[in-house]
Amino acid sequence: MESFVNRNGLRLEYRVTAGSIPFIFLHGLGGSTLQIEKLYEPIDDVSLILLNQEGHGNSEYNYSNLSFDQLADDVIDLLDHLHVKKTYLAGISMGAAVALNLAIRHPERVRKLLLIRNAWVDQPIREEIRSVYRDLADALKNKDREQFLNSDGYRYVRDISEYTRNSFLKPFEEEYNVRVYEKYLAIPKLVPIRSADDLKKLTMPVEIVACRNDLCHPYEYGIRLHELIPESGFTEVPDKDTDPKAHERMINDMIRKMIE
Repeated sequence: MESFVNRNGLRLEYRVTAGSIPFIFLHGLGGSTLQIEKLYEPIDDVSLILLNQEGHGNSEYNYSNLSFDQLADDVIDLLDHLHVKKTYLAGISMGAAVALNLAIRHPERVRKLLLIRNAWVDQPIREEIRSVYRDLADALKNKDREQFLNSDGYRYVRDISEYTRNSFLKPFEEEYNVRVYEKYLAIPKLVPIRSADDLKKLTMPVEIVACRNDLCHPYEYGIRLHELIPESGFTEVPDKDTDPKAHERMINDMIRKMIE
């Protein structure tokens, strides 16, 4: 991994593959560049640009006054560091929210936009999910997986789906998520855009991907974004429990469609 220093003096990790066509693909909350590397199927001559966002991987963080503006500015700082003027842009969950913020505030830097499994539109994550994240953060702080297993938050998610259950248990196996547990308190209460009206101003091509049976990424959020963003495309993919291989294949098909 390489690193650079953002405008706020934080050192952030990134990785770039060889190629002439820049493509930034942003990971979700609690994820890292590994999340994208496991999903993405390389495309000839595409330079995949990966960023460990603040508090993820070994990237530094400042959650004292965190905002999606700040997270999107980190991506702009990386583009400037790499001398990339314009890029294809995609994100999953939190990464989709960051990408959406960037596209609204810096449309001149985005060729096309792909939003995958959105967890936000114009409000914070729903309170019942934020409550789960609070229980998760408290257990991570204490390095106590059993504490989370006995919490109201875990009881809320455990029977929804295998994917949902595992997504809340996996952070206990990842050192950076145990170490930077604060992300699960800070990020879910943020809002990525100032107004839903801002979505109507997007003029670059936008594609939206959503699936059903996904607690943190409601299918309805994808539909609402599709309705608000002019001439956007919408694709439903199978959820990760029903058909994980088709889920990944269809997302990669959308990426190729966006870039080729």
